[in-house]
Amino acid sequence: MMILLCLLLTVTSAADARPRNMDPPAHSVILDKNQGMYPLGHHLFILEDTTGGMTIREASSAEEAKRYTLSKTDAPSFGFNNKNYWARFRIVSRLGQDEQWFLELEYPHLDRMDVYFRNAAGGYSMKRSGDIYPFDKREIKYRNFVFTIPVPRAEEQTVYLHFAGNCSKQFPMTLWSPKAFAEKVVKEKLLLGIYYGIILVMIFYNLFLYFFVRDRSYLFYVIYIASYGLVQLAYNGMAFEFLWPSYPGWHNISLPFLIGLAIVWMAIFTQSFLHTKEYTVVMHRLLLVVMGIGILVLIYSLVGNYLIAIQSAMILMVIASIVIISSGFICMMRGYRPARFFLIAWLFFLLGLLLIALNKLHVLPIMFITEYANQIGSALEVTLLSLALADRINIINQEKNAAQVAAIQAQEKYRLLVEGSNDMIYSLDEHWDFITANKAMLSYLKIKSESVSSMNFFDLIYDETSAAAVIKTLIEEKLKVFSSSREPLSLAVMFKSTIIDEPKEMQVRLECINIEGKNEILGKASGVEEDALTQFIDSEQQNITIGNFLMAAEDVSHRLTRNLKKFINQKQANLVRIALREIIINAIEHGNLDISYREKSEAMADDTYFKIIAGRRQDPRFRDRQVYIEYALTPMKVIYRITDEGRGFDHQRILRDNSRNANRDLLAHGRGISMAKNIFDIVQYNEKGNQVTLVKKFSKST
Repeated sequence: MMILLCLLLTVTSAADARPRNMDPPAHSVILDKNQGMYPLGHHLFILEDTTGGMTIREASSAEEAKRYTLSKTDAPSFGFNNKNYWARFRIVSRLGQDEQWFLELEYPHLDRMDVYFRNAAGGYSMKRSGDIYPFDKREIKYRNFVFTIPVPRAEEQTVYLHFAGNCSKQFPMTLWSPKAFAEKVVKEKLLLGIYYGIILVMIFYNLFLYFFVRDRSYLFYVIYIASYGLVQLAYNGMAFEFLWPSYPGWHNISLPFLIGLAIVWMAIFTQSFLHTKEYTVVMHRLLLVVMGIGILVLIYSLVGNYLIAIQSAMILMVIASIVIISSGFICMMRGYRPARFFLIAWLFFLLGLLLIALNKLHVLPIMFITEYANQIGSALEVTLLSLALADRINIINQEKNAAQVAAIQAQEKYRLLVEGSNDMIYSLDEHWDFITANKAMLSYLKIKSESVSSMNFFDLIYDETSAAAVIKTLIEEKLKVFSSSREPLSLAVMFKSTIIDEPKEMQVRLECINIEGKNEILGKASGVEEDALTQFIDSEQQNITIGNFLMAAEDVSHRLTRNLKKFINQKQANLVRIALREIIINAIEHGNLDISYREKSEAMADDTYFKIIAGRRQDPRFRDRQVYIEYALTPMKVIYRITDEGRGFDHQRILRDNSRNANRDLLAHGRGISMAKNIFDIVQYNEKGNQVTLVKKFSKST
């Protein structure tokens, strides 16, 4: 940011390059005991050395004297160039004694400066300094270039100055008495100490806050003000004095490098603090562009031309300031409260630059506030930005507190909704053990919610028939896939109750959730919804053909019993569906796939049942077989006819013995037939035993 001042000096002093021939003696510096400081701007006569090789003999010759032109400003400036310049001023001493005065050039980035003055032998003595030489080579170890000038009593002398290098040519020079210079240094050290003390306090204070609150904006702010502090140190020469005095090469390129670095972190901090991605996408992208150019500038400063690097850095600083202030204004207008402090901080910095500009344009006189406007403005900026961060944290804490209150209220509301829900709502751990359950468990399954924590989800799945056990195994396979994929799952499940024998069919929805780092399963079980058209159906008839897939038996049994509720109660409809499913599964397993009871029992024990099913479906002997289901519903009865393409079985013996004395190979058929006989009014097989007709009559009372 300080480099904006450099640009300002360049612009406001450009008029100094216009020549004006005047009589040198009329503009001599007259030294007396009552004044200890003499700004030399209006006493300098300046000559551009077009050859670049002019000597002191030539520069002090009468022929060249006519080409010198008088400066018209306090701080002559010719911008960034690689030209050579000569300057001279005349001293008239009225001090009454010989003294040593101090000549100060208040711009520490001049590559080379030579000072010539007459010696006792009548020739010229020369003193040299510049930022291309190690710091310890300076006559006076000070951040600016300072030379001692002998001032003989009651004599006049002309001092010649030579400026060269690939840098900005600006000559803000002052002639000081020893006492005045000492007072100036003490005052300056105090003020700069306060200024850099503020910068260091802000760095450590906000670094501490970062470790405490872990908000990245604090870290970005610390890096930004640290890099900005380095820019200030490099610009005013203190970095060369204290940080790298033996590395003039690095000092020469450090300023554009540090400016580029500061711009990058300034843009990053602005994005983070203002949440520009949320409030203004356009400015967010412009800040990304500023970052990219800043990176290019700092890289180019290491390998490229210094003049191009420093000019690019100065231009980018102006552009970055406009983008940042615009971002703050837009975010503030869009309701982001912390942007107010951010914008005020930047306006204070710009106010400091404005005061400097008004002083250079002679609108305001030289005084404390104009002399140190840059330091005051930037100190206020970093302080207000720190306050802006604190305000932002306060807002975040307020929002967190409000969110916590809202979360507690929402949690209580959710608890009331869950407890008052007619659906079973529960949570499970990764082993399918119940963690919590609402009171609907008692309504549906006659299980108290406080005792459910000792139960497992699979313990509640109905499996008391052979077909039900198969369906349970299929459900277990689906839930294994759900556990690995963690994708939401919906399925129909038959639950058993701990008190009553009748199973309860419910539609289950499962989702994986993460609560405080723990994986849980959130479940909801609802009663199966009735078809709205059921009340209008008097009769229907369907023919269905299915392959040898066990889940098809489940789906078909649901489909072919859903309209029974108009003619029989829910309990009877559930029993019809279970018995129908058992018969269809028998047709698939023991009919089409020719699996015996012994084979099924061994496969279930070895957990290879589905492998046998899959193998039989691929067997050329069985793979093309199908199950045919005929369904007819009338107001008087429902008829199901199930036909498989297997070899049949001895159904007469099972029907005669009621499955109690059937051999083990017929036991699987026997369970399904026994259930069917207890539920249906008619159970009739064909002679082969591969077709069964089931009839359920409706009583008039139903």
